[in-house]
Amino acid sequence: MIARIRKLLANRITDVVLAVLGLAITQVWIYAQPAAWPNAPVVLVAVVALAPALIAFRRVVPVVASVGLVGAAYVALLLGPVDWVLLVGAALAVWALPRRCHPVTVLATLAVVTGLPLLVNVVWINLVEWLYVDQDVRHDNPGLSLMGITERRYDQLVNGGWYWWQSLALLLVGLMAIAVWLQRRPSRPVRGPEELTRFLTARENAVALDVLLAAMVTQAILVELWRDQFWGNWWTAPGWMPYVIAYSGLTLVLRRRWPALPVAVLACCALLSYWQTSTSWSVLTAFSIALFTLAMDRSLRFSLPVATVPLVALPVIAELVRYSQLVLVFPALKLQPLEFGFSGGGLHNFAYEKIVDRQWPATLSLILALPVCVGILARVYRRYRVAAAREAALEKLTAEQDAAKVVLTERSHIARDLHDVVAHAVNLMVIQAETGPDLLLRGDRDVLDGFQRIGDAGRRALGELDRLLSALRDADGVPDPQLTPQPGLAELRQLTEVVSHERLTVGLEVRGDPGRSPTGHQLTAYRLVQEALTNVARHAKATSAMVVVEVDEFGIVVQVTDDGVGFDLDAARSAGRHGLAGMRERVRIHSGRLDIRTAPGEGTTISARLPVSGAAASVSAADGAAEDAADGEAGR
Repeated sequence: MIARIRKLLANRITDVVLAVLGLAITQVWIYAQPAAWPNAPVVLVAVVALAPALIAFRRVVPVVASVGLVGAAYVALLLGPVDWVLLVGAALAVWALPRRCHPVTVLATLAVVTGLPLLVNVVWINLVEWLYVDQDVRHDNPGLSLMGITERRYDQLVNGGWYWWQSLALLLVGLMAIAVWLQRRPSRPVRGPEELTRFLTARENAVALDVLLAAMVTQAILVELWRDQFWGNWWTAPGWMPYVIAYSGLTLVLRRRWPALPVAVLACCALLSYWQTSTSWSVLTAFSIALFTLAMDRSLRFSLPVATVPLVALPVIAELVRYSQLVLVFPALKLQPLEFGFSGGGLHNFAYEKIVDRQWPATLSLILALPVCVGILARVYRRYRVAAAREAALEKLTAEQDAAKVVLTERSHIARDLHDVVAHAVNLMVIQAETGPDLLLRGDRDVLDGFQRIGDAGRRALGELDRLLSALRDADGVPDPQLTPQPGLAELRQLTEVVSHERLTVGLEVRGDPGRSPTGHQLTAYRLVQEALTNVARHAKATSAMVVVEVDEFGIVVQVTDDGVGFDLDAARSAGRHGLAGMRERVRIHSGRLDIRTAPGEGTTISARLPVSGAAASVSAADGAAEDAADGEAGR
């Protein structure tokens, strides 16, 4: 049971639920406050009302959450008593700091959230006087004043401020969190800002974030309508209408599944609130969010008509509606007495005229069309990103296939080379077998028959190899150049002379007896030198190169060094160049080791060891596997 509770508390969806509850409790708390709240600047009231939403992000961006919640708690003191929801939310955010931030960041944040409010207390009286400078505060009414705040309440605000025990409590929470973190030492230390992006874009968090957004919008609408009760025309509307308009923001929970529903509901509520008051920005903001989501999540064939209908209908309805229709919406208009106007012209229902004159302007519909356009652009951009991601995946797959093709092609070349080596060995066997009977002419007849069978088998092997290799000839019967007798270490001198020219000098040093190495090893060494010198001539921009070949009883060591521009192995791999892949495959055939040492501007050294003995081959194969993993499949 305890483990389940810990898992539930560790879930970030739980933070979203706490944030929604905090928004609801804060709204009730605002309604219960004295006269300072309806007379305070609306921006400050909105900050306090919406700040509990930061609780949802306390473990994602704890620095922002803790500083924002403490700042909102300080603003709440300028308007009334301590807001415990914000203070508890700030403590939760401070508790999450050590698990997500660098120790220096943790200490700096603790210093800000505990010390800065105490420093601002120095100018507390100036802040209160600045906020309520235009309010009528000097009167004897001990109750609520519609035009100002009571003198007693004003004196309470002047004598208030940030309490020292609030900073002490936050400091103790921060120190306890640091102590717990030092004891547990989590494996994942510092989180970056990208975690916020992952949290906001994760599909599994979509519903919870929509609920949080709907709660925040509803909170903003409630604050705005509550303030308009003192100055607006809501007395003409039925009692249920302000609540319907306020809670229309909750329809944003359905904005992804049924986006047309919040568009229709918020369009009607926007018109009703526009008739009643000149400040209906929160409802219009919710309407804009609904239009944006509609255009972003649905096709143009569906979203454009659904968005166009209310934007066109709102100014048309406001233009055509008259008294007989308005009294159905606002029944209190029937009870409004008729009065003579100052300029004559008979009797007037001034309440009705004040409402009907507030016609929905066409320019406002045009402004609300901007979220639709932005939603369409966001949809196009999202589709472009999906297409770009698919294209990148296809390019990566193509590069991998090209690399595999290079490997297969090089293996085919190696197989052809080995065929030639085997054919040569079989040819020698045939010659030796055919000379045997001449040497043993006076011997036993069975021996002669055995030598004859060796010769027959050799001839059949040569015929089979010739048949296989003939398949590699072109349509004109010209043999593939790869099938000609293959070179070895003796031909390296000729190779270096061919590559050398007036701008590139190639030196050669052969140590040991080249003839003691197997033919296959010599061919591989030759191909490695040939590939390396080809890269030097094509890409290195070198003036000199040196080839060193050392032959001993353990195998062949080949080293090619140049003074060229060098290259970046990682960049070569990402560019899809696979020149080293063939060299690696040739070395791997002999369980050898390939080593490339290069860097931009420092030249290149390519070393390869081709072991002969089994023990040396095993060691080289183990080393070569580690080096090949670092080299990758890129080449110059």
